[in-house]
Amino acid sequence: MPSSIKKQSRLIRGRAQHAARTQGKSRAAGVIRRIGDEWARHWNAGELEGVVAAYATDAVYLPPHHVAVHGRDAIREYLKTPLGHGVSDLAFDVTYIKQQGPIAWDVGTYRMTIPQNDGTKKEDHGKYLTVWRRAGKNWLIAADAWSSDLPPSA
Repeated sequence: MPSSIKKQSRLIRGRAQHAARTQGKSRAAGVIRRIGDEWARHWNAGELEGVVAAYATDAVYLPPHHVAVHGRDAIREYLKTPLGHGVSDLAFDVTYIKQQGPIAWDVGTYRMTIPQNDGTKKEDHGKYLTVWRRAGKNWLIAADAWSSDLPPSA
């Protein structure tokens, strides 16, 4: 086989491999975005089990002003309180999703409504970082951190 044909063949194979890697990454970003949207829908519907299903069994949840919460079962117990208080209207706005092999990270902003003791509601908004781990064909949350952009309450 002439060397120019070999070079073209390698070039075509290289482009195909790059396209396959890129498509896999964009597919992962789409799946992660969909799971994040489902997480918010489950939260807003008060469906704790739907929320918790997105977490790996050994996940860590890092809420503001609280110690780290380790493991899916402990995350379930922790989330009962804010869900029970009526925190609602949660929405995420993904800034970007990046992937390196079986790990991906999702960075963005959120907004939600928090009921106050006097019966009024307050909108909170801030940022989040979620680390995802591929488990077979699924993506699960391995680490989840967020913090408000509002000043601390008095």
